Amino acid sequence: MLRKGDIGDMVLWLQKQLNLHGFGPIGVDGVFGKNTENAVKRFQCARKLSVDGIAGPMTQTYLRETPTTPLKLVSLRSPAIIEVLKEKGYTVFDDGQVNLIGVRFESEEANAFDDEMHLVWKSGDAWNHKTYRITTDPGTYWLKNPSNVDGTAILVPGQYPVYQWALHQGRYRTLCQRGGTVTVWRDNNKDNTLDYGGEEHTGWFGINIHHAGTNSTQVDKWSAGCQVFARLTDWGEAMHICESSGVERFTYSLVEEKDLRSTSLA
Repeated sequence: MLRKGDIGDMVLWLQKQLNLHGFGPIGVDGVFGKNTENAVKRFQCARKLSVDGIAGPMTQTYLRETPTTPLKLVSLRSPAIIEVLKEKGYTVFDDGQVNLIGVRFESEEANAFDDEMHLVWKSGDAWNHKTYRITTDPGTYWLKNPSNVDGTAILVPGQYPVYQWALHQGRYRTLCQRGGTVTVWRDNNKDNTLDYGGEEHTGWFGINIHHAGTNSTQVDKWSAGCQVFARLTDWGEAMHICESSGVERFTYSLVEEKDLRSTSLA
């Protein structure tokens, strides 16, 4: 067994394997210190082993396997995006349930997948964090051709505990607005620009979380206000993570780029 305080060639091997599997970067100096212990814990969390920070026979066996692409295990500290939710007084799940967080980046022009979806959840002592390219805004087709007389929906930043498994437009199973209301702005200027901050409307508007094409570069008709993944494989991975949590109802939080630059996180 290798544990904190050990030194030597086996510790060198351990540090190299942890880096190779993606659980670094940690220094390769043959000294089992705090950074190496934390990396061992993150590795054990990912492989669903007992999390004790000691590289025993089972941990070493897994480390000898051919490395696979690991989950992005941030650290034993919660990632900055979780701190944003705390700053805003939003609910944060640290019990294995997935925190679904959209980040809307500043842009007046529509039709680009230029926002982010963050999936953050805790396994044991470690936080897992995955990020995907999405749009949080409608595409230009629906901005120019709104299906609602009040204009096309743009989801207002906030926290919405209303998402459940259901069929998007009756076609495939994903997370849909089913368990309550959301708040939107209505864009009715019928041009390519996004009209944030207008009159707010609260209700059931079918603001679902779904996917575009195989690898879409323009939003076009893919979103009339939904939160849409640009890549089919990204959506599939994200939904698999959500499904694996065993939860039927999810909370989606939408924040803005400026929230990431708040003073308390600087």
